[in-house]
Amino acid sequence: MKSYPLNPQPNITNFKQLVAINATAYPEDAAFQFQINKKIITITYQRFQEDIQALASYFFQKGLFRNKIAVLGENCYEWVLTYFSVVMSNNIIVPIDKELPAEDIGHLLDFSGVELLVYADSYADIANAMLQHGHTNAILSMKEFPSILENDSTTEIVTDELNLCAIIFTSGTTGKPKGVMLSQKALIVDAVGACQNVYIAGSSMLTLPLHHTFAFTAGVLSMLIYRVPISISRSLRTFAADMKLFQPQNMFLVPLYVETMYKNIWKAAKNQGKDKLLKRMITLSNFTRKFGIDLRRKLFKSVLDNFGGNLTLIVSGGAAIRQEYIDRFEDLGIQILNGYGITECTPVVAVNRNEDFRAGSIGVPLPCNEVRVIDGELCIRGENVMLGYYKDEAATTKAMIDGWFHTGDLGHIDEDGFIYITGRKKNLIILSNGKNISPEMLEEKLLAISGVLEAVVSATEGVITAEIFAVQEDRERIQEGVMAMNKTLPSYQRIQRVKFRNQEFEKTTTQKIKRK
Repeated sequence: MKSYPLNPQPNITNFKQLVAINATAYPEDAAFQFQINKKIITITYQRFQEDIQALASYFFQKGLFRNKIAVLGENCYEWVLTYFSVVMSNNIIVPIDKELPAEDIGHLLDFSGVELLVYADSYADIANAMLQHGHTNAILSMKEFPSILENDSTTEIVTDELNLCAIIFTSGTTGKPKGVMLSQKALIVDAVGACQNVYIAGSSMLTLPLHHTFAFTAGVLSMLIYRVPISISRSLRTFAADMKLFQPQNMFLVPLYVETMYKNIWKAAKNQGKDKLLKRMITLSNFTRKFGIDLRRKLFKSVLDNFGGNLTLIVSGGAAIRQEYIDRFEDLGIQILNGYGITECTPVVAVNRNEDFRAGSIGVPLPCNEVRVIDGELCIRGENVMLGYYKDEAATTKAMIDGWFHTGDLGHIDEDGFIYITGRKKNLIILSNGKNISPEMLEEKLLAISGVLEAVVSATEGVITAEIFAVQEDRERIQEGVMAMNKTLPSYQRIQRVKFRNQEFEKTTTQKIKRK
């Protein structure tokens, strides 16, 4: 196997160093850009540092020190600014999922003991309700930031990189969310490690919700390390238009976005009567590539223009992505690097590399952590691992054993160091004969059957059952597909019962199916 060197990165361990390096060496370069009232606003590295200084000083003046400060709102510069300013004023940031019901938001604020809630104006009603019902002692609208940022301040920012700086609530598919406690150093070394594994050039567009650690670590911290301009897309609703406007070269996405993009390509081609032509062009392109002739940027220009015209790299994380989508985007000239992370590891653990990747794999570990398989379970040790679960010593003790964080994910590592996920430990089906079945493995096979939109495999009264979401006209063909699939499987793994449903499965806010 050819060995590819790591991408060299600065030796930094906290936010203050990251911000200072860019502001000193590249003060006028663009750090962020976003659109307001059809006008593109640019924030330079120097301006970013000055804004952090001003907002952090405001927190000091309000007597906030080692307090919990929550942030609620859609993706925006002010959201990122709040995160940095809270952490760099030695307070503790508590990002809140904006999609949660008000009752759940109140519970999280109470549980974490939030002193101040910073909110975007579109969430003013929720913020005022939180204040009125005593879930927080104070609220601050991002609309007030302009006047706050005008104030000059000489307050010195003192960084504490090892202690708690963030409480991130997981959005698990079962059970109540846990508060993952992270330090500055964990966040930064993870971002640096991600940059060492994956080379990034050109501009990037931030579109995943910022309260997810993947969005913040990869989409913000790593891009600041690479000094890549970050274009901020506020929501999925503006995603397509923002791609054409900002023309990103790189993006960090979850599989749902990738799948939607791919389906839209073929939907548009079919509507224009060009789907057969597109298939022929892909066949031609793949043939010429065998001889070192790459025509993809020319042949598929009209397709790529819908993504801004410059998109060449997507890093996918947050959930499993089917290899089919990786291969099909590669046909069009867009590389997808599959990775793996978990909030408890801030969150990136492993990722495929630009020149070193394997089909079906989540890649190789970042330099900041070790990965080991213990009794079939992936376990992580490194500087990016959490401090523990907030107010949950029992869960912390259960997850952290002899210095190794037990992920709950089942998998294996090949001789070249590439990691493969086979399922979740808690989802594992154990039959009465002692055989173990990974429902995720069967679900992946089911999703490859034409017409299957969603599938969940479980054991009901000892019978392997597949519950499938599909439209009525596809169900007979799906039944035939399941029968054909069963013939390729050992008898104990075969689907014995198929149940169809008319509605999508209930999901978390990260679009993962909730299992019973």
